[in-house]
Amino acid sequence: MRILKGLFLGGAYAQIPIIREAKQRGIYIITCDYLPNNPGHQLADEYYNISTTDVEKVLQLAKDKQVDFVFAYASDPAAPVASYVSEKLGLPGNSFKSVQTLSEKDLFRQFLEQNGFNAPKSISISENDDIEKVVSQLTFPIVVKPTDSCGSKGVSKLTSMKMAKEAIAYAMSFSRNKRLIAEEFIESNGEQFHGDGFVVDGKLVFSYIGDHHYNVSVNQFVPYSTTWPSAKSAHDVERVEKEVAKIIELVGFSNGPINIEARIDIHNKVYIMEIGARSGGNFVPQVINYTSGFDMVKASVDLFLGTPVIVPSLPKKCGAYFVVHTDKNGTLQSLTISEKLKTFIKEFHQYVQAGGKVNSFQGANAAIGVLLLTFDSQQQMHDVINNMNQYIDISIE
Repeated sequence: MRILKGLFLGGAYAQIPIIREAKQRGIYIITCDYLPNNPGHQLADEYYNISTTDVEKVLQLAKDKQVDFVFAYASDPAAPVASYVSEKLGLPGNSFKSVQTLSEKDLFRQFLEQNGFNAPKSISISENDDIEKVVSQLTFPIVVKPTDSCGSKGVSKLTSMKMAKEAIAYAMSFSRNKRLIAEEFIESNGEQFHGDGFVVDGKLVFSYIGDHHYNVSVNQFVPYSTTWPSAKSAHDVERVEKEVAKIIELVGFSNGPINIEARIDIHNKVYIMEIGARSGGNFVPQVINYTSGFDMVKASVDLFLGTPVIVPSLPKKCGAYFVVHTDKNGTLQSLTISEKLKTFIKEFHQYVQAGGKVNSFQGANAAIGVLLLTFDSQQQMHDVINNMNQYIDISIE
């Protein structure tokens, strides 16, 4: 039997699960990105130093290697590239248009408005635009962000016009396409919804939605945890899921994992803030596997192998990820986890070891590590997550 070849865009720590799963299933693994020391490449059969956002080089690599599929796991920037290359070569995958619409924030807002979904009033900004004129068309507070960035990088909240110039420059520094979006801030009634879903043949066949948590004293836009299930009502969760299912059907996304961010505002309106055409970062699929029994990594590989995706109907349990982080820049001296916390830990992925440099948690890339945890109850879960400083001691100089 012919061995399948898969091109995986990225070999970062969080992308190891899909590489390992594919390897175990007998797939020949080719990886690429511009970081040769990324640990996922060690598991690959071949590695190429090509940026995952370099469309033409990725396309040429896929042609040269005659791969059977191209996949971007847990990566916003690489997702459109994977779909573009797959479409060009006639490989399985989602249409480029659907993934591009979901991935680029201004295109997604336009799609929502054109199809009758709630969306914040927004305006696209390019480098040559009259910034003051554009931003003055919106009502403060305003959020400015790159249309093509991820991990909450380059995001600012403006409360007055005098903040605009600095916010634009900050967002541009994280934008590859040099296109930003400015949009009116949607005040969430409680925590923002967050979770993953899975799509088969254009239908949302699974989702598990929890609540995002932010350390507002460090950066109000960078989540340090998601807890499952959501503390909000089952009715509100269902409202979000129905909107997501409609969007997926209309946009034409056909198969695979999605990452969901949504809010119900103070007027009880549902806003789908983002749908990522990929699995969530911070090992979200692994937490959801522990809490629901649905292995979305396995299911993703099943799609490429033509194996039916089976969604278990098991009771959903309580779980969370927690990003170990700091509000300081410096050198990590030590990281100590209490014995009490260890009873809840399923996995701990530590990125920075003692002696390594750490940065203030201004973006997802400043994580020291990620804990995956399960709990017996929501009360127990929230008691631990909200008081994590009692369980983790970080020394930085």
